[in-house]
Amino acid sequence: MVGAAASLKAKTLIPERKKINAENRDSTIASLEKHNFKVIPSLSNKFMVDTKRPTRDAIAALRKENIFVGRPWPALPTHIRVTVGTKEEMEKFQAAFVKVMV
Repeated sequence: MVGAAASLKAKTLIPERKKINAENRDSTIASLEKHNFKVIPSLSNKFMVDTKRPTRDAIAALRKENIFVGRPWPALPTHIRVTVGTKEEMEKFQAAFVKVMV
């Protein structure tokens, strides 16, 4: 709570973090779309991507590359939920995704 309260007092911290998050999210989505994968975008720190295969298979393939994504969603049987991380983490995700999905 102390850390959260302190971060709210730093006037530029939240806008800076939102900008970084948006840049990492948007560059990852652009990479996925470049490889013809459809994405359900968001304005938050996550998005859904259609892997064109059963979700559990996609999760398992990414796990072998040491990439961990969200759980299956019954309404979206070929989608995975991706949480946006640092630039380096998203670059690793992109490389692993292309390696196992393309």
